Amino acid sequence: MLESHPRPDPVGRVASEPFAVGLAVADAVVVTAFLAVGLFTHGLEPWAYPIYTLRTAAPFVVAWGLVAPPCGAYRRLTIDSFRRTIAVVSAAWIVTTLLGGVIRASSVFPGGAPLSFLLVNAAVGLAFVLPWRLAVTGGRRVRR
Repeated sequence: MLESHPRPDPVGRVASEPFAVGLAVADAVVVTAFLAVGLFTHGLEPWAYPIYTLRTAAPFVVAWGLVAPPCGAYRRLTIDSFRRTIAVVSAAWIVTTLLGGVIRASSVFPGGAPLSFLLVNAAVGLAFVLPWRLAVTGGRRVRR
């Protein structure tokens, strides 16, 4: 005979799956936009070289995809709290910058990863990603 037990709701459970997937896709767009703006400030029009732009963004999009979920960036507790969003997204972006730099330094992707690049990437990238994620948190709070 099978017994029926209610499943407990784990603390920090991932936000609804469709929302989390949509947020992950939007995060990838924000990271790509950040790197496209970087290319533009260095005199390269990203819309004229879309493949180069995507190859430039790919190491950081991949790194974010590997780092953000285990850091808790898609958990309800994070998404619903400004304080947790700031802490989790900031930490995840710093690690993303380091891992993305390692990936970018490989022969597969254009560019290198000198320390000056990584420092600018960490600071300016966070200035792109964090306001976006804070807006998501604010939007969820308004909807409740």
